[in-house]
Amino acid sequence: MREDGETVKKEWTNSIVVRYMWSFLIILLSTLAAFVFVYHQAYDTAQKITYEKLSSQAENYLQSFNNELKHVRRLQNEFFTDRKLVFIIAPDMNINEYEKRDCLLSVRERIDGITGVSRLVSDGVLYLPKSGYRIRPASVHLMTQEDREQMNTYLTYADDEIHFDGKQFFIVKTGAPVIQSGSVPNHVFVLTVSREEVLRELSAVCTSPESGAFWFSEEDGVWAEYSRGEPAGEKLALQLHRNEQGEYENVQRLEADGNHYLVFAGGSGELGLFVQYELETAAMQPVLRFRNLAFIVLGCLTLLGIIISVSSIVALHKPINTLLSGFRRVQSGNWKEHIEDSRKDEFGHLYRGFNEMEDRMDRLINEVYVQTNLTQQAQMKQLQAQIAPHFLYNSFFVLSRRIKRQDYENAELLAKHLGNYFQYLTRNGADYVPLRLETDHAKSYSAVQDARFSRRIHVQFEDVPEAFGGIMLPRLVLQPLLENAFKYGLEEKVQDGLLRVSFVETDDEWQIRVEDNGENIPDEKLQEITDAITQGKKGEVTALANIHRRLQIYYHGQSGVRVQRSPLGGLAALIWIGKEAAVYEHEAADR
Repeated sequence: MREDGETVKKEWTNSIVVRYMWSFLIILLSTLAAFVFVYHQAYDTAQKITYEKLSSQAENYLQSFNNELKHVRRLQNEFFTDRKLVFIIAPDMNINEYEKRDCLLSVRERIDGITGVSRLVSDGVLYLPKSGYRIRPASVHLMTQEDREQMNTYLTYADDEIHFDGKQFFIVKTGAPVIQSGSVPNHVFVLTVSREEVLRELSAVCTSPESGAFWFSEEDGVWAEYSRGEPAGEKLALQLHRNEQGEYENVQRLEADGNHYLVFAGGSGELGLFVQYELETAAMQPVLRFRNLAFIVLGCLTLLGIIISVSSIVALHKPINTLLSGFRRVQSGNWKEHIEDSRKDEFGHLYRGFNEMEDRMDRLINEVYVQTNLTQQAQMKQLQAQIAPHFLYNSFFVLSRRIKRQDYENAELLAKHLGNYFQYLTRNGADYVPLRLETDHAKSYSAVQDARFSRRIHVQFEDVPEAFGGIMLPRLVLQPLLENAFKYGLEEKVQDGLLRVSFVETDDEWQIRVEDNGENIPDEKLQEITDAITQGKKGEVTALANIHRRLQIYYHGQSGVRVQRSPLGGLAALIWIGKEAAVYEHEAADR
């Protein structure tokens, strides 16, 4: 059952229809691979364009924003050069009320001019703690206790820097390079940066749907954000990556609430880090539309492939399977059953030709089988006739000499071996026997020969391994190999002749090796013997050629005789049987 399943699997694997489907699948996969490549290239290009757009917007925005902020700070610094400011710093200044009022109004107008020069500045206030005035763009008042507390709060921040108190940004300027601990400066000038104006300018930067921008600092977090979609600045700010130098990477791809964003950290300014982001699906919308269209095309191709495959199965696979089923019936020996089909196409011609072939092959096989069977029987009789006469005479001469020497024990043993030998030789009940019986016969033969040549030849005969014993093979294939070794390999040996019979298992074969330490055979002679065996030539290797042919017939070409140079120095003749073709004793009963 297992072999049948493997055969069906091989046939299905090698089927033309399967190859056709594989070809279509390869084309489909190649198209898919090309689509994936183009899609990724387009995706990367779209990402690059988006980042370049964000970079350009950030560069323009930061340049404009920082220039305006620098201008405001320059005006704030220049404010302390106002000559009239000196007259209202301290209460003991020697000026009359009119002059004081004039100075106060002049300073107020100066502050109003500074706050009005830029949209970024929403307010400005000047504290004069010694003279007790608080001056704003639209008013001049004496400082209250609340004003002094507010001023003291501002004095806790570093001078000439931008700060954030959780609600707004402001710049504190005292006009003095160093403020001694516990001392009160002559004046404190505070400019407030408009959060609303910063957001308005951010809205001008966010030109794409689902885009946003925000200012971020590590101390204050995200303090100003504008988004045309769902705000994501707070979550994106927590994920911003830094490079090995500790600086924020310009180009980043981050995730927030299950959505991916293309993020560009535009650069740092006095207000913190400026960051722009855009929802990836919105930026990649043209590419995604292309992807969806490509998937539709691939789906149509797949459906078309299924339709073509089904139609090919109907048009090709079924009639081919019918033909293959007929061949399998022929392989199993059923030559009588024909393919019944009324098709008028090419397969109809094939079916009729197949049926005619079955009829002709059936007739030819019957004729060839009878002739082959008769020929094999004749070859067996001829081989027996070749073996028996000369061996019989020599064996009885050895037995006679032992009896004359009154060596009755060895004479009895020799007579027993002769009896076993001739009993096996003359038994015609079976043409094929297990290896253990063939080996027993060869052992009897080698024992008789050992008795004849014991002074100059020694025989080593290994026991048959259990795995070898049940292998079937034609009768009288092993003993002729021994006879050939005695006759040709060891004939010239005066002493120390060695004949060894061994059994070897390889990955693919069972081997029965008969080797001697006779004359070293040149490569040319070895090749000549090999050719004579495989081509069935007559001569010294006639017996080997006959055995090779019988094994080839029994095992359908997957067994035979092979010769090679022996490690002992002479010739090694071996019977090899392919493991896949090997027939065992219990299987032979069913054949």
